[in-house]
Amino acid sequence: MVYSLNAEQRAAVTAPIGPVLVRAGAGSGKTRVLTLRIAHLIEKLHVAPGQILALTFTNKAAKEMRERLRGQLGTRVRGLTSGTFHAVCARILRAEIAGRLGNYTADFSIYGADEQLQLATEALNAATERPPMLLEPDEVLRRISRAKSRLQSPRLMARFAPDPVEKFVAGCYRRYQTALARANALDFDDMILLTHQLFTEHHEVLEQYQERWQHLLVDEYQDTDPSQHALIEMLSRPGYGRPRSLFVVGDGMQAIYGFRNADHSIIARFTHDFPEAQVVELATNYRSRQPILDAAYAVIRHSKAVPPMALRAAGAAVPGERCLLIQEVKDGREEAEQIARSITEAQRQGRRLRDIAILYRTRHMSRPLEQAMRHARIPYSVRGSTSFFDRAVVRDGLAYLRAVANPADNLSLSRIANVPARGLGAQSLAALSSFAAQNGISLSEALAKPEALSELTPKAADGARRLGGLLARWRRFAASMPPANLLADVLEQSGYMATLEARVGPEELPDARAHLQELMTATEEHNDLSSFLQEIALMTNADNDKDERDQVQLLTIHAAKGLEWPLVFVTGLEEGTLPHERSLGMPDGVEEERRLCYVALTRAGERLYLSWAAGRNRGQIAKPSRFLDEILAYGRERTKG
Repeated sequence: MVYSLNAEQRAAVTAPIGPVLVRAGAGSGKTRVLTLRIAHLIEKLHVAPGQILALTFTNKAAKEMRERLRGQLGTRVRGLTSGTFHAVCARILRAEIAGRLGNYTADFSIYGADEQLQLATEALNAATERPPMLLEPDEVLRRISRAKSRLQSPRLMARFAPDPVEKFVAGCYRRYQTALARANALDFDDMILLTHQLFTEHHEVLEQYQERWQHLLVDEYQDTDPSQHALIEMLSRPGYGRPRSLFVVGDGMQAIYGFRNADHSIIARFTHDFPEAQVVELATNYRSRQPILDAAYAVIRHSKAVPPMALRAAGAAVPGERCLLIQEVKDGREEAEQIARSITEAQRQGRRLRDIAILYRTRHMSRPLEQAMRHARIPYSVRGSTSFFDRAVVRDGLAYLRAVANPADNLSLSRIANVPARGLGAQSLAALSSFAAQNGISLSEALAKPEALSELTPKAADGARRLGGLLARWRRFAASMPPANLLADVLEQSGYMATLEARVGPEELPDARAHLQELMTATEEHNDLSSFLQEIALMTNADNDKDERDQVQLLTIHAAKGLEWPLVFVTGLEEGTLPHERSLGMPDGVEEERRLCYVALTRAGERLYLSWAAGRNRGQIAKPSRFLDEILAYGRERTKG
């Protein structure tokens, strides 16, 4: 097979088996290199596809990789395992967790953000000691997540707590984890943490997967956290006469997910962790004009945390073309109006709106931009709005299915116990929950206990019996009935559809019915309930398919990572906005903001607009971002040179 690659890409694709780090600059073709590395293993080195594991961070990236491989190799790619860290770990745990880790069973639930927050709230409220400072549940959850990313159990978190606040949170963590285990449920961090625990405590299981996946490839390596890195190291260990076959692709200059526990130092110390590693740099950019790349380098060259790399544009400069425009405006409203005028002019010149994006640091900054788009009658789309799976009726349907699939899932059962109304209000549910806790059983089991029902009003007891009977019926069906048929039966027999109009109102009824029909369509793609619920749990807003309608895209810089447009507007280049004011007093805070700015600039292909507002916040005078100053200073240096 002949690959059309530049010399850098060819060196990466054909690198000898061993630890290989590909430092892939923005727009350098990293996805293509990763895909062709897999093709090279199969075509040239005769590796069986079943021996390859390719890990990504998003469902979208995993899907794109599979599609490219099918286009390259066709049916010869069958057997290869690819997916996100969480999806692959969930698959391992479904197969291996029962009987090995506590009382978990293979039908465990995966709790999303709302369920996690509810458990964190309960854990915080159940504390007998007074917290050392005011703590909100989301902050408790953030600290628990950070501990899990560092492979810390509640006991270890308490042992190594640097201050009383962390020690207090360790107690919340213990209660939070107990509640998860009682519900036979995992959160997202658990999927990595428990897989690592499984491999650590059961060497035969680790050896089984090491033997199965002898070649490991990882995308976006700069976004790994310590738990993911530990998992990669375990799976890729050499053994039985085979070398370590680890191929990772990443760019430390685009490490912007510290708030998700990603550790940019992991990619920086790759050659320290794997001294025999080969490093290949991809510095040829196929996306952006050179002035745009120069502006990005002007910012990232001052980085103290990651080694900067200057990128070269593959395309030749266009004489007289203005690629970089900097605008100073009075306030956010003037900034938005100026952007609208520039977009209107671009339309007159034949530009499609889908080729244009407006990026901002925080979500609230979209408001004046949306107003300006509406006033100028420019169609636009705000990325990151409410996900389909976050809509109330869809969450109800999913809660019913989770309660059927996992009898220990008390949260899901609590959500739908009185939807539609069957007399099981807050007081009745509290009584049933109290009985279940005192007797060490699930809420679902309590529905069938006469002594539990005797504490309820006759109406509530009757509702509990009917719900318990329905759940038992659906669980009998679940093993043999397609998920779509099961969902239809659930919605009909529960009375959910019959009472829908009374709950949502006539105006919202058509949308609610359409959402439930779409959920039904989604279930038709699966043969079993467990695989459907797992796929839904692993979905994220960031994985939404690209909007192909002719609209300007409005989104945060974080959401823009991995995307590109010919024309990009980066707003809010002021001190306190970008870099954000919260970062100014944090260790490494400005460093991550610098990388965030670099990501924003490198989204643009042909033209980049940068703007700053002297009076964005009423009553406060702003000054230009240091990043803007660095771009201007670098331009002056090059002019003198």
